[in-house]
Amino acid sequence: MPILRGVSMNILAEEQLKLFEKGISEEEFEKRSNEFLDLYYRIRTKDEGRIWNKLSLEQRRKLHWLVLTVYKVKNRIGGFSHEVLKDLRKPTNRPIIFAVTHVGKFDIEVVSEAIKDHYYLLSGDYEHLQGLIDEKFLSVNGVFYFNEKDKKDRKAVSKKMIEHLKQNGNLMYFIEGTWNLTPNLPMLPCYWGIVDIAKEGNAIIIPVACEQYGKKFKVNIGENFDMNKYGEGNEEKSRAISDLRDTLSTLKWEIWESEDTLKREELNGDEWDKYVEQRFSEWPYFNKEYIKDLVYRPKGVYTNEEVFGPVMKLSPSKQNAFLFDKRIKG
Repeated sequence: MPILRGVSMNILAEEQLKLFEKGISEEEFEKRSNEFLDLYYRIRTKDEGRIWNKLSLEQRRKLHWLVLTVYKVKNRIGGFSHEVLKDLRKPTNRPIIFAVTHVGKFDIEVVSEAIKDHYYLLSGDYEHLQGLIDEKFLSVNGVFYFNEKDKKDRKAVSKKMIEHLKQNGNLMYFIEGTWNLTPNLPMLPCYWGIVDIAKEGNAIIIPVACEQYGKKFKVNIGENFDMNKYGEGNEEKSRAISDLRDTLSTLKWEIWESEDTLKREELNGDEWDKYVEQRFSEWPYFNKEYIKDLVYRPKGVYTNEEVFGPVMKLSPSKQNAFLFDKRIKG
């Protein structure tokens, strides 16, 4: 499905691309970064003052049916369908945070259609949505934008979300922080933010796993996850985010198991590369480097590339031959 563009162009996304031009010096990169951030906040501040961003929570709830209708029409025009494997939600009078896995551009529209309930979206993608019609519908429904690289902005949006939950509003929260484009990891490492916000906002977390197979999505909705079962302190937060990640991983695994298994001889070996290429073709402002930079990195956890990268670059010699021998045997 093509990106729906408004009258204005996506100025910020085009400006951001200049930061990734090859061959620019560190000084030039810093200069462009500062200019981009200045432009980012000027445009975002102006947009946040528009009439559709001043609607009350109750007004947005009343308009949610319209946003859902638009999403349904977009999904059908784009040829997208979805199947809900199971929905284990239980009724609650507490606010809800929908903790959703992230696979690509169309997660918001599809998951919205699956869960149906109203929510405000937490999004770090204002620079990619600015100037598009998509952004207008997000704003009408309710959205909290923040700059993922700005600690002050992250702190400010956390306060907004907690206040929203205390007013009995719901949130949609992509817990991985970016698209999961790994070939065999159900869930990326997760930030702690969601457990803090749920705790302070007295919210129930509803885990929602989503997976895309061409034009078809599968959605798996888990049981209520209650942060009141956990105590205070970092150890309890760590246990909570680990449990939530495990829950979402299980939901994602159930989706995988619901698909037919291919035999090895039926595979060409490039299926995953084609899958990743398709995701990027749907949202041209993303690439592997950009996604990689957004993945949460827990302290003390290293990737295979970081561990073995230096060894792979070595030229074999008598002095380092033992490294290659261990790597082969391992």
